[in-house]
Amino acid sequence: MFNIVIVEDEPIELESLNRIVSQCVENAVIHEASTGKKAIQLIDQLNHIDMIFVDINIPLPNGNQVIEYLRKKNTETKVIVTTANDDFDIVRSMYNLKVNDYLLKPVKKSILTDTIKKTLDVDEGDNEKSRVMKQKVFTLIDECHYAPWHSLIFDMINSACTLDRPDEDRRKEVIDFLEIISQYVIAQGEKLAPAQRKVAALLKDVNQYGVTESRYFRVMIGLLTLSEELFDYAFKGYTGNIDFIERAKFHIEKNILRNLTLDDIAAKSFVSSCYLSRAFKKITGIGFSNYIAMRKIAIAKSLLQFSDLKVNTIALELAYQDANYFCRIFKKETGMAPSDYRKIVTSGEDEAVA
Repeated sequence: MFNIVIVEDEPIELESLNRIVSQCVENAVIHEASTGKKAIQLIDQLNHIDMIFVDINIPLPNGNQVIEYLRKKNTETKVIVTTANDDFDIVRSMYNLKVNDYLLKPVKKSILTDTIKKTLDVDEGDNEKSRVMKQKVFTLIDECHYAPWHSLIFDMINSACTLDRPDEDRRKEVIDFLEIISQYVIAQGEKLAPAQRKVAALLKDVNQYGVTESRYFRVMIGLLTLSEELFDYAFKGYTGNIDFIERAKFHIEKNILRNLTLDDIAAKSFVSSCYLSRAFKKITGIGFSNYIAMRKIAIAKSLLQFSDLKVNTIALELAYQDANYFCRIFKKETGMAPSDYRKIVTSGEDEAVA
């Protein structure tokens, strides 16, 4: 995932650059600044910037001063200068600041695309992988597919916590996923500004501490809380048809860490409790209570394998007030007690480490 900043005061040029960068680098988070002052604020705010496009003639501080400020803080960021002025002294001063390339406006799309790929050393395989994941993330949220979304989240963080992977790879997988979510949130504008702050906090947390056994639950809660906000937003704006069964499933997922009752979900689905109970089993092939147990136990299995939470704590976090009852439900679903399940799934990881 690439953090890219575009510093440009001409709205048409800014829009054009944004569009070309988005097409060229699928896994990019793009930040815009129309003045030197805003550019410096972004430099201070962002933990890491992979590439920055700077128009030399932006309002003060000018492009030169922005690059000087950047270089004092970060010598690794790739810098591409854009300008309509073909002046040798300007060109020389740019290279003194160790810019990576210098492009004259109007910049042809083919030249800009080649420059970006060369400068960032874009891997087309990674680009395609990111494109597919981005499409999946955007579709699941927009179409309110809450259960598959939760499955995607747990597949991702569980994969990141596999012990035979380097720490940097684990961290990168979660960060890449969060930055795709960030792209979705940014695209929605101010309506999801609170969600963007949650994404930024999660990114900072994972960047700093990674995804370890002791951090798994924190990351999981952060993602589930963020998901609730995203899906509430998508649900309110959804114009497709959602029948009462899908509505029930939506509210089950939304409240999966809370105590769920048939009456509560039926009210959210606009049908009677009796009707929902009968129809749910007839249509899904599984009883309402069993469905909830199945969804909760799926989370419990991840917590047992990848977190350091005790069984009693896991029961409470899944809104089972009685740990013994949780253990009975778990055994009914899996055929073994939670403690036995943990021994089996973690012993394989211990052997891999050994």
